[in-house]
Formats: sequence, C-alpha cells, structure tokens
Amino acid sequence: MDEVADLLAELPYLDRGELLALAGAQKKNQAARRAAWRTVESAARSQDGGRELDRLRHEVAVWATRLGAIVGDEAGSGLADLMLADVRRAAAPAILDAAAAMMYADDLSEADRAVLLDPWLSVIGGW
Repeated sequence: MDEVADLLAELPYLDRGELLALAGAQKKNQAARRAAWRTVESAARSQDGGRELDRLRHEVAVWATRLGAIVGDEAGSGLADLMLADVRRAAAPAILDAAAAMMYADDLSEADRAVLLDPWLSVIGGW
C-alpha cells in the first residue's frame, strides 16, 4: 500500500503535459484493460467487499475535480481552473489503473498488471 500512497502523493505535482500524456497512453489496449479490471474488481470484492477500491476511486475523483490548486504560470482566471480540472479528469483513469495495479498486484497476472501500469510508467516512470 505504500506504493499507492506514494503515487497519490505525486498527483499534486503532475503538470498538464504529464496529465495529457497519461490520458493519451491510457487509451491503448482497452480490451486488455477491461479484462484486468474484472480481476481487480473480483479481488476487491473478495478482500473487503470493495471498500478499499471505492476509497481509492473516491480519492482520485476528489483530486481530479478539485479546483484552485493552480500554481505558477497557471494562476489566473477561472478558465485556467476549469482547463486543469478537465485535464485531471482525463488523466484520472490512468491514475486509477496504476493505483489499482499496485493495490491488487498479488491478484493480477503479470500481463494484467503491466497493462494497468504501463501508462503511468511510460509517462511518469518509477516503480
């Protein structure tokens, strides 16, 4: 779970370019991604009825829709806030994929884990 906490701690520091790249990278391999998510959801239900996965979804959703976290050259009009929120929402599925792959790593095949982690690793790196 420390990996998930580390990933979530990175979110405020991701820039628009990284967020857009995550959103684009996540659109690949959709059939494999859906299959991996079936395993994630099954593992979540068997472990705790899905409460931890629900908590993770909530945390990513709150981050993705939170306004007013603009710094530096992004400060300014409300339009900038909306644009950042749009980019965050677009990247949220890739972030959720990576966090779920870390959270349920023991229950996923190597291929499932790889398809969920690939966008994060290819854009952000680490792990």
